[in-house]
Amino acid sequence: MTCAAQDAEPTLRLPTVARPIRYSADLRMIPGVDSFKGSIRIELEISKPVRTVWLHAKSLHIDGATFHLEGRDLQARAAPGANDLLAIATERPLPKGHAALEIAYTGEISRTLTDGAFAQHQGDDWYIFTKFEPITARRVFPCFDEPSFKVPWQLTLRVPKDLKAFSNTAVVAEHPGPGGMKAVSFAETKPLPSYLVAFAVGPFDVVETAAVGRNRRPSRIVVPRGRAAEAAYAASVTPKLIDMLEDYFGAPYPYEKLDQIVVPLTTAWGAMENAGLIAYGDFLLSPKEQDSELRRRVRVGAMEHEMSHQWFGDLVTTAWWNDIWLNEAFASWLSTKLLNEWKPEWNLKADAARSLSVMRADSLATARKIRQPIEAPGDIGNAFDGITYGKGEAVIGMFENYMGADMFRRGIRLYLERHAWGNATSADLFAALDSVSGQQIGAAFSTFLDQVGFPVVKVKLDCLETISGQPPGRRAGFVQVEQQRFLPVGSPGDPHATWQTPVCISWGDEGGTRRQCKLLAKPNDSFGLEGAQACPTWFFADSGAAGYYAISYDEANRELVRAGLPHLKPEESAAALRNVQLMFWAGNGDAGQELAYVSSFSRSSDPGLVRQSAVTIDGLSDFVTPRIEPNYARLISSLYGARARELGWRPRPDESQEIRLLRMEIVPLAATYGEDRELRSQAVSLAREWLKSRQSLEPDLVEPVLSAAAWGGDRAFFDLLVNQIEQDKVQRERSWMIGALESFRDPAITRARLDLILGGGIDPRELQRTLFGAPPYAREIVWQFVQRNFDRLNSLLPSARGVPFGALLPLTASGFCDAARREQLEHFFEPRMSALPGGALNLANASERIRLCGARAEAVGPAIAGFLAKQ
Repeated sequence: MTCAAQDAEPTLRLPTVARPIRYSADLRMIPGVDSFKGSIRIELEISKPVRTVWLHAKSLHIDGATFHLEGRDLQARAAPGANDLLAIATERPLPKGHAALEIAYTGEISRTLTDGAFAQHQGDDWYIFTKFEPITARRVFPCFDEPSFKVPWQLTLRVPKDLKAFSNTAVVAEHPGPGGMKAVSFAETKPLPSYLVAFAVGPFDVVETAAVGRNRRPSRIVVPRGRAAEAAYAASVTPKLIDMLEDYFGAPYPYEKLDQIVVPLTTAWGAMENAGLIAYGDFLLSPKEQDSELRRRVRVGAMEHEMSHQWFGDLVTTAWWNDIWLNEAFASWLSTKLLNEWKPEWNLKADAARSLSVMRADSLATARKIRQPIEAPGDIGNAFDGITYGKGEAVIGMFENYMGADMFRRGIRLYLERHAWGNATSADLFAALDSVSGQQIGAAFSTFLDQVGFPVVKVKLDCLETISGQPPGRRAGFVQVEQQRFLPVGSPGDPHATWQTPVCISWGDEGGTRRQCKLLAKPNDSFGLEGAQACPTWFFADSGAAGYYAISYDEANRELVRAGLPHLKPEESAAALRNVQLMFWAGNGDAGQELAYVSSFSRSSDPGLVRQSAVTIDGLSDFVTPRIEPNYARLISSLYGARARELGWRPRPDESQEIRLLRMEIVPLAATYGEDRELRSQAVSLAREWLKSRQSLEPDLVEPVLSAAAWGGDRAFFDLLVNQIEQDKVQRERSWMIGALESFRDPAITRARLDLILGGGIDPRELQRTLFGAPPYAREIVWQFVQRNFDRLNSLLPSARGVPFGALLPLTASGFCDAARREQLEHFFEPRMSALPGGALNLANASERIRLCGARAEAVGPAIAGFLAKQ
């Protein structure tokens, strides 16, 4: 490689001729001041002579750069390049060997963004926080801002003397400085990529927890001033959460301390796994009187997710962003698994089996792959989506179910042992799984990583007279399976894809309940039921509810599945219902029969299945015209009205969590689309009472009650809510009220609500979520608003993960169903998305959703209309 080739500007990834081996940074950070001064020393290993060292830097002004070589210094010049690149060049080539690069610079502290270094105001105090994943460390340090450059870091922060400073490691020295400042030096870190470096400065309160892990590491919750009492629950569960992870990984917590810090307002992220300094949004905190079991469940889920990253992501880090699923999917899967074992009453596995959202997104032709090639900077931000997290989690669960939990865990432990303190790829994980299993697990796993979508497995069970190993005349089961790509009606996707799919089945015969798994590696296969003593009396083709596939049964087998419902685990029953819901959503099969089947679960004794069925009935609103609205209301009332009125808005002390979740689903549905005047009247009274006291409702019901009250609310009630939001200083209370603003159906109020984003007394970052997922009655108004104000929205609202806010705006129109809107969408956004990283994918995705919705309306619309006409 010539010097000239090395000096050429990179197109995406940095050259590796010069690699960092250590960083030392010194930063002057003053909360409330919008700029900072910094210097950084980067120890380099240079493999070949080179004139230009390429780094990343964004919104930094370089004041000077010097290379230190053995016995001499070389002054360098800095020049910005495209895509946040920074060239540090010298007149003569740097020789092979060791060098040190020192850079002095200034940077910005944003009051709008919630990544890079950003400032937030709470009470009378200013704070500085950081969040660098995936590519915003470059806003604070000129650095090699890619995950494969994983080396030790040492930070010194110069901060006002009365403030506290925190980073990934413990403070090792603190010295007074001029001008009321002090220098706080932190211990050198273990090897870290730039995106896991973190710090914070402000007048924090600190809550110590019990020491964590087998090595008894110190642990603290760091909160804004005056909020220590709200951290009590998080502090109490922290040691247990670490214990569960150490037990699973068979390895101690890998860092010298565990701090968890609370950021008052986050956008586009909820938590961040910085090594030794995990960051969370405001949800980590709650006063006891505003806490609930559901809020604790959400809180603990996020905590265990981020803590699991300390091993899976921090100790072993993905080598490049195409493998970010190794971090995120594993953290999602493991946190659910461990918490389900610890708190079975939370029914986390059953709730995971109910979810349709990931499979619906993955069925699109424009969906991402889990392991999507990164070809442009915008692809990095887009990798942090439901496919990476949700599909990745589901596929991991499927292969654990196939391999067996113990064998799978041995593979995970081997992977961590081999790659501790370094980087790894999917191939490294698969090598470990293959090693412990003696099978080609990685090859099968890759079929779900490297292609879009998932299979629909057609299953046919026959009872034959002659089965190998069975006595003559004995009837036993023989299964025929066929797979092809699952596609919604109207999809342009190719149906002829093939996966290596672990199909696990359960059945019952006179010998009891049995289970068997088969790796379906061909389009067609067949096998006998091992150990079957008779023709099964029931049958289910997703044993353990772990299959990431849809199932198509013929009519005879559907009867066997129905017969098996009493024998299934809660998560398997949820998966069986989800399968029918998925078919109905996609427009596949007999929509009338599917709708009747889903509706029948409104009478289930399992509250989880009742609320699962209600999700589909709620979703029918997209296809309800004004003429049949009374029929739709009667349907909801007939299915859920009596139970909703029995439950009411106020929980009883002895209720289970499942009943409380059911109330949150069906009581608002009955009060709004079900037109239950009594429930809606009660909601109005309860809402006004809560707005006065803030204490009269269970926390989980505040937003549902406010939303039901807003459903028929007038401008006076809207103005009251807006006034309360502007005055309220408690972020979670503001969030509840902002959620309710979306339920007003008066078009003039919807316009007034959208105008609040552009100016008023509410932080527009808190309102940005109201642009997405608009209900039918507000969809057109939102679409017109976005077109009129695209440029203002793109500049006003913060980017996230390197993706501008405007790149997300095509998704605001994805709920439409007609070709005219699709043409408008493409005409408006195509010239705008080309300049916004990540935008082209979102536009293609929104356009496909509209096209498929139109095809689905044609396919299932008549069946929906016919079903409602009977009400």
